[in-house]
Amino acid sequence: PEPVREVASPTAGAWLWFGRESRFALDGIRREVTATMPGHHRTKAGTEAASAGVDFAEALCGDDLGGEFPFAVVADQFGPHEGDYVRIDHGKPAGRRIVLGEGEVVERDDDGTLAVEREMTGGGTYDALGTRRESGDTALTKFREGRWWYPTTYRSADGEHKGTYVNVCTPVELFPDSVCYVDLHVDVIKQPDGTVERVDDDELDAAVEAGELSEELAEKARSVASSIERAI
Repeated sequence: PEPVREVASPTAGAWLWFGRESRFALDGIRREVTATMPGHHRTKAGTEAASAGVDFAEALCGDDLGGEFPFAVVADQFGPHEGDYVRIDHGKPAGRRIVLGEGEVVERDDDGTLAVEREMTGGGTYDALGTRRESGDTALTKFREGRWWYPTTYRSADGEHKGTYVNVCTPVELFPDSVCYVDLHVDVIKQPDGTVERVDDDELDAAVEAGELSEELAEKARSVASSIERAI
C-alpha cells in the first residue's frame, strides 16, 4: 500500500458564532443544490431531534417546502413551551459569551414572541438605569424570533416599575433551551419617570475601531436604536 501522506496539519482552531441571518444565507446556498426547508440550519441548531425532523421533512416533501420559517411548528414540537426554562446567551462582538441567567417562559405566541421572567438577586443597581437592584425584583424580557432588539422591564416585589432596558442585538434566535444573539453595544433605556436615553454609542464606535464589527452592521445598530428611541 502507498504510504500515508499528510495533507494538512492544523495548528489552531476557532469557534464561530453563526447568527440567524448567517444560517438563512446558508439555507439559500444549500437550496441551490438540494431540497432545503426554510430555517434548515436554524432548526438543526436546536436539538438532535429537531435536526432529524428537518432531514425527514426534506426527504418527504422534496422541493415543496414553502417559503417561511415555520417557527410555531418547530417550537410546538421541540420547544420552548410555556413553563420551560431557557438560558439567555448574550454574545459579545469580541467573541465572548455571557450567560445572563435562566428564566421561565411565561408566555409564547405563534408570531415568535417569548416572554421570559427571572427573579433577581439583590445588590447594586441596574445597568445604566441606576435604580436599586433588590431581592425579590423581577425582570420580564420579551424576545421575538428574528428581531434586532428586545426589552427587559424591571419591577420590585410589589410591582413598582424600576425601568426598562432595550438591548440592540443581532436577530434573536429562540432555541428549545436558550435564547441567542450577539449584543451590538448601543442600547436605549427608559427610566421609571419616563425619561428615555440612548446609551453606549461609544462602545459601539470602539468595537468598529477594533475590527469587531463592520461599519455596515454598526450603522444598522444605530438605526435600530434611533427607531426605538422615538417609539418607546
